[in-house]
Amino acid sequence: MAAVEVLASEQGFARVHAKDAAEEKRIFSDEQIANAHAQLAATFRTGRTKSYEWRKAQLEGLRKMCVENSEQVCTAIIKDLGRPRMEAFLGDVTAVITEIDHTLQHLEAWMKPEAVPTPMLHKPGRSSIIREPKGVVLQIAPWNFPVNLSLMGLVAALAAGNCCLLKPSEIAPSTEELLATLLPKYVDPEAVIVINGGIPESTALLKLRWDHILYTGNGVVARAVARAAAEHLTPITLELGGKSPTVVLPGANIPVAAKRILAGKFFNCGQICIAPDYALVHKDVETQLVKEMQGLVRSWYGEDASASDSFGRIINERHWDRVRGLIESSDGKVLTQPGTMNQASKFIPPTLLHNPSTDSAIMQEEIFGPVLPILKMDSVDNMVDLINAGEKPLAMYIFGPEAAADQIIARTSSGGVCVNDTVYHILNPDLPFGGVGGSGIGRYHGKWGFDEFSHVRSVMYRATWLDLPQRYPPYTESNLKMMEKLLVGPLISPGMKRALAAVGGVAVVGAALAARSRL
Repeated sequence: MAAVEVLASEQGFARVHAKDAAEEKRIFSDEQIANAHAQLAATFRTGRTKSYEWRKAQLEGLRKMCVENSEQVCTAIIKDLGRPRMEAFLGDVTAVITEIDHTLQHLEAWMKPEAVPTPMLHKPGRSSIIREPKGVVLQIAPWNFPVNLSLMGLVAALAAGNCCLLKPSEIAPSTEELLATLLPKYVDPEAVIVINGGIPESTALLKLRWDHILYTGNGVVARAVARAAAEHLTPITLELGGKSPTVVLPGANIPVAAKRILAGKFFNCGQICIAPDYALVHKDVETQLVKEMQGLVRSWYGEDASASDSFGRIINERHWDRVRGLIESSDGKVLTQPGTMNQASKFIPPTLLHNPSTDSAIMQEEIFGPVLPILKMDSVDNMVDLINAGEKPLAMYIFGPEAAADQIIARTSSGGVCVNDTVYHILNPDLPFGGVGGSGIGRYHGKWGFDEFSHVRSVMYRATWLDLPQRYPPYTESNLKMMEKLLVGPLISPGMKRALAAVGGVAVVGAALAARSRL
């Protein structure tokens, strides 16, 4: 991959990605990848994926796969990420089932043509919007939620009637292999194909022409995906991340805020694109919040979190080394850190850092680990200024009165916002999930995903029983004047137009215009 300038928040991922790219291994050849692409294209041309029955069957198959193999899924995730079984079940099994159930409940309605108004001057006629599948979708999934973020995109792509090539993350090899084994048993194997492997496979896939690409991961790779997509003018959805801030204001319920911030931060050992990246805490409540958080870390994980069944691990040694470097290079004070970092077990303790400098690496790069910097702030204005000084984040969390939260929302920008909680906003399938600026392009979940993978097609039906000659050559001065009055007008007063439209007087207007043109 050619060297490109990256955002400050992406620097750590850029270093890790460069090391990964140096160790290329090949599982699928270019020919095998091209054949898989051709198979999917041929399947889509049959037209069978467009029917409601086919889409419903695929979603039901995915649901059955999740239910029947939930233990295997959890075991694979535990093997890859060291995640507690409860977190594996909630994050990668039930979340997908919930999304499927919501989609099945509404899919038939989403597929129906949508009638839209037709301007009076375009009548007699009617207008509608139909949503049709784009074709063959490429999905490149990440490692942090390797099943969830593979299947969530697949749910949307299949609901919209597309074929899909799924490239799971090679960094989570157990779940990568499990998906490749299970999916052909539960969904149409000619419409969904899994290609395993690493950077060489991804590079080969991106050389081909797709009808849509979904990439979830970091901005460094996202740029390579966007450049490849641009060669074919392929639409893309990029779900990235960034430094998602948490703001704690006077009037917040501090005991609840402390629990919810830490729960969002330490789930999956902090390896969540929407995890609270750092906390900006008003000086009036900072001491109380810190005390609450210190007590919670001890009560949740004990004196050594490595012995806790409720705390996960970093995905691999390279990311472990990246997070360790962020902690050790920080000039912030370590408030809490139960346990000792261990590279062999990829353990980083849940860590609270107090007041690191804003130009330190940990305040510039996305952390993606179990470390929460806590900054004491004098005012809301200072909080807003610090947030706006960085790239637009994928998520923002605000704890405090809703009126105060609304003021901060109005002065900032982010992919999504959750007030008085963390992470929970992405669990509502009626809310779009996506970033803005450096945190992503496009959105999905629920109908938003159905629309993202659909071509929204405009259709107008015109009647032929009324056909005014003034629209056709030869053009005359009288026709031009009549069109000027008709379009810029008013030839007929707005009140009269509304009255005529209300009683179905379109034909009368047409006759009147025709009569006037003969004067």
